[in-house]
Amino acid sequence: MSNLDQGIITLAYGMPKYTDMALALGRSLGCHAPGIPRAIVTDRVDDARLRGLFDPVIPLRKEYGSNVRQKLYVDHYSPFRATAFIDCDSLVVRDLQFIFDALKGTGFTVPGEHYLAEGQTDPFVDVDGALRHFRIPRLPKFNGGLYYFERGDASRQLFDTAREILANWRSLPLHDFRGDGPNDEPILAIAMTLHGQSMHDDGGHMMRTPFGIAGPLDIDVLAGICAFRKEHSRVIPAIVHFAGAWCEHPFYHREVRQLERASRGMPGRGPTKAMLALRTRVGFYLAVCRFFGRRLLKQPTFVRHVQNRLN
Repeated sequence: MSNLDQGIITLAYGMPKYTDMALALGRSLGCHAPGIPRAIVTDRVDDARLRGLFDPVIPLRKEYGSNVRQKLYVDHYSPFRATAFIDCDSLVVRDLQFIFDALKGTGFTVPGEHYLAEGQTDPFVDVDGALRHFRIPRLPKFNGGLYYFERGDASRQLFDTAREILANWRSLPLHDFRGDGPNDEPILAIAMTLHGQSMHDDGGHMMRTPFGIAGPLDIDVLAGICAFRKEHSRVIPAIVHFAGAWCEHPFYHREVRQLERASRGMPGRGPTKAMLALRTRVGFYLAVCRFFGRRLLKQPTFVRHVQNRLN
């Protein structure tokens, strides 16, 4: 197997916090998947910390666009034959080789099992409008924290279609995301359906977000532990995607600090009594306040987007 036969890629650009997230992701990959090559696309190619964790470090191509538009060009960036794209606001708790083994031979897929049908709603897309416009029976519903694809006609055609949809999104039944264009997930969901690519039901083992969590979040990245109840099932994901407000959660910051201390050869400190007493749901409410507070202060386009949705 060549060094470029399979690998992991992530994106980190814009605000410094995304570089910090990528560093945490890289450290967690170094702990649990050291044998899998990992690349990063960034606008900070001279950052020695990133170069110590990722190889190659690939310059961001600004002409691809802002926000999540860059994710629709990840096939152009990836140097690997088989690629697992992981969002930078994720942490890894187990070896990821099983993902490549399970998905080998697949053109493009994501972990998931839910579909949107006529009459259902979604914050990122007019479901009924999309089904009618593209003449498809249903729409895959997934989180875009993990995409798997292999170089070839299937993935090339799918990404080409996704970029065509992106170019014409204003005339399509897609909703604005964070005041800066559409989200990548419904675009790729439509492209997947049009090209006959399906989701992979991973049983909660590959990637999950804590959204919809019921009960506590049991996580210790250094110990290789992550488990929680999501909706009606217990999941034990190898990749935890701290999407949205979850990247402000005390548990995320605790694990990031543990990884940083371990990278410096410092002994890890267990959670304090106060942290043990802080339940997941309380922490999430605090995270929501921090998340929206930061956006209101730093992103005028987000403020306008919220105002437009409320009017």
